[in-house]
Amino acid sequence: MRDNRGTTTPANWGYWVSVHQNFCPHKLPYFLAWHRGFLYRFEENLRTVSGIPDMVLPYWDYYTHPQIPPEFLDTTSPLWRKERTGDDVTEALSLDPFADDVINFQRGSGNAFETKLENAPHNPVHNLIGGAMGDVAISPRDPLFWVHHANIDRLWLAWFEAGDGRHMPRAYQNYWQGSFQYGDAVEDVPRVWARNPSRYMFYLYENEAMPAALPPTEPPPSTSTATARATTLSTFSMRGTAPLRPASVGTTALGTSQSLVLDEHSVTVDVALTAQDASQVRSMLLQPQAAQATAKPDPLRLVLDGVQLTGLGAKGGYFYKIYVNLPEQAGVNQPERTYLLGMLGSFEIGVAQMQAAMQGKGMQGMHDMRAAGGKPDARFVFPLSEALRGIWPTDLDTLSISFVRANGRAHPAKGHTIHVKSLRVEADD
Repeated sequence: MRDNRGTTTPANWGYWVSVHQNFCPHKLPYFLAWHRGFLYRFEENLRTVSGIPDMVLPYWDYYTHPQIPPEFLDTTSPLWRKERTGDDVTEALSLDPFADDVINFQRGSGNAFETKLENAPHNPVHNLIGGAMGDVAISPRDPLFWVHHANIDRLWLAWFEAGDGRHMPRAYQNYWQGSFQYGDAVEDVPRVWARNPSRYMFYLYENEAMPAALPPTEPPPSTSTATARATTLSTFSMRGTAPLRPASVGTTALGTSQSLVLDEHSVTVDVALTAQDASQVRSMLLQPQAAQATAKPDPLRLVLDGVQLTGLGAKGGYFYKIYVNLPEQAGVNQPERTYLLGMLGSFEIGVAQMQAAMQGKGMQGMHDMRAAGGKPDARFVFPLSEALRGIWPTDLDTLSISFVRANGRAHPAKGHTIHVKSLRVEADD
């Protein structure tokens, strides 16, 4: 497929990279359903090109085997890519999408499975592998993309098959009207096909059970207290252990901003609150949650403006988990998701830049961005109210925003990865 010339034919590997660039709905409705059709049409093409009529895509079950499968590490194989910067995705894994209270499916419905699965493990797996996989615009160049997305598709099916109130829109509802596009050379896929792959696409998975546990990690050696503190932070993943809050790198007031440079370290930015600010925040948190469940932005939010990757950051192999008010001491009996606001890595930044380029100009804006060779600044807004309600701090003198580094390799490269022109916490009047 790589030897075939011309990206206008689906027999060429580049055709599928181009389709993903032009049509994939990241951070948008139908993220899972569109990719299910994408896999289906790609798999059909694999059969045609290979001449093997029963050829199927495998899936990479990283909840069981988080290291890159050895077939992809053979330097003589077409499955190998030299630019990967990580080989272990343990830090990307989360059981949050499979929690008992995640019963809604589509984005915007509240506690939605599609949103949670995209946030983790989908995005962090891209980040930790790095290279092409860490760049949304070219990620299908890496053969790992396909076995990763086959597993994401399997996890979606496993969630639905688990029952216990988990539900998607019915096949006859408007949600499934219309079809997905995959370029001029491939037939569209009716949206409703994605709801039931065994009925419309005629495939099943060998294992259709949700993951019940995270893979074990080796305990880090602790030769000193300082070493133990550092390794506790670096290995704090989606595992429910409470870390020590990273060292602060600065203090800013509510509504004011400061710049931030991220590197191989975990850091915290303290946002100081006056007595009036603290009273305003408490008032927001006391409002009924139902009143906040609208299309309006959260009245209390973390904003990152002017976000750009450095050359090192664009290579991937890392990401940052962003938390609010992490505990000072380990051993606090709270799950990680209580404090977690979101993730930030090369993949999320690429998605945000793509959406910024397309805003108002559609696909032409993205093509113009590529032609110019530059990328717009990315912007991220993380709601704070839900997390703070879960913690319900008695002391609101400070809001602490922590960026905890996660790595895909034991010895990651050191240096600046992400520049943030403006970090601030905004509160509506």
